[in-house]
Amino acid sequence: MFLILFINLIVGESFEHAVVYGNTESLGYYYVDIWVGNPSMRQTVIIDTGSRLTAFPCVGCENCGKHIDLYFDYKKSNTSRLVQCNEDISCSSCDNNVCGYSQSYAEGSSISGILVEDDIMFGDDFAYAHRVKAIFGCHRRETYLFRTQQVDGIMGFAQQKNNMLTLVDILYRNDDIDSNVFAICFGKEDGVITIGGYNSSIHLSSPVWASLYDDTFYAIKLHYMLLNGNKVPITAADFSSFYTTGTIVDSGTTFTYFSTKIYLSLLEAFNEICNKEGNCDGELKEVYGEAHACYKYDNKKYTDISDFFSTFPSFKLGIDDIEVEWKAKYYLFAWPETPNTFCIGIYSNSAGGNVLGGNFMRGNDIIFNREIKKIGFASSDCIPDYPHNKSRIIIPTYKKHVNDIGVFSVVLGSCGLTSIASVTIIYILRKRSKSQLNEENQEV
Repeated sequence: MFLILFINLIVGESFEHAVVYGNTESLGYYYVDIWVGNPSMRQTVIIDTGSRLTAFPCVGCENCGKHIDLYFDYKKSNTSRLVQCNEDISCSSCDNNVCGYSQSYAEGSSISGILVEDDIMFGDDFAYAHRVKAIFGCHRRETYLFRTQQVDGIMGFAQQKNNMLTLVDILYRNDDIDSNVFAICFGKEDGVITIGGYNSSIHLSSPVWASLYDDTFYAIKLHYMLLNGNKVPITAADFSSFYTTGTIVDSGTTFTYFSTKIYLSLLEAFNEICNKEGNCDGELKEVYGEAHACYKYDNKKYTDISDFFSTFPSFKLGIDDIEVEWKAKYYLFAWPETPNTFCIGIYSNSAGGNVLGGNFMRGNDIIFNREIKKIGFASSDCIPDYPHNKSRIIIPTYKKHVNDIGVFSVVLGSCGLTSIASVTIIYILRKRSKSQLNEENQEV
């Protein structure tokens, strides 16, 4: 951390960086701390590149769950104000001239409340972090996963579509950062986020770049997929018309989803490889609620789990003219209830588009260069430099109970979209969320 700050002072670049907390397995999301109001109060928010709204529960919410932090009390902040209905902000409702919001998400949960403007500070280096005025949502109601999740709320990082600015928009507009760029690096556990550039010191390879094709979502052109070097048979007709190109990168969706034909072709190719002796070397196990069989890890046969992962297919995605590797240790995951049984974190999105979710993002520093509409991928272990050299105290892992089994609509698309077709299946309801300048000079 000291080295990053030293470089920042020498070259005169401005950026913000922070530790990311979370994982795919026990939480189902990755989140970051922000500090809100004056005096400042911490709120924890899911990092979501598929939506724009930042929101969390506030004092007075009678339909909100119990989360990590206390509800934010805007009435006790010296710098807060309620957003009025005549401020050129899109309001879902208007009550006593106070602007209301309501947002639903593809997996069935929703949030609603009032809009407030107050100071927000982002970043782990308080001496250098910028405090900005931002409009955010104060929940008055939470449903489903928003109510049951442990983290407080959500922070959207999608591109600007209206006058509701994201934190990146505000920092760039205020010249607090030099570049309209941010980078997200998810590890198996925790990670790093940088706003205003990217940190090459955590990279294991140089970034490779592809284009972005949509003004709201981070849409990419997926041309082909390789399993063990062999192309999965897919055609242009297999892609949906969602998100301009049919494929987006969305950190707020836990797993990865493909439209049906692509998913079935991928699964068939995967099973063909796994059916060969020595491949996918684990006893097949049925895990309740999973769409396909999972693989039991034998720790007596493989004392090093990386040797177990090496028996699974290598997976590469052809995006524009680059290839991005998705390693088995990242596309496989184990539920907390079955910790040594690994499932494939890839599912069908029916007629919806392809959503490369948080599990796809693991193991790469993914750079979103919004100014020149480019996305970069650099291999990384995404190991954070924790403040005070200490990781956050682990939040208790959710334990399954008998009455948690019910009918549930699975996440089938990007956070923030409700029009995506979904299927309803018997599902184990777990407490989880859905859970640019020249590239060369964006390094920090």
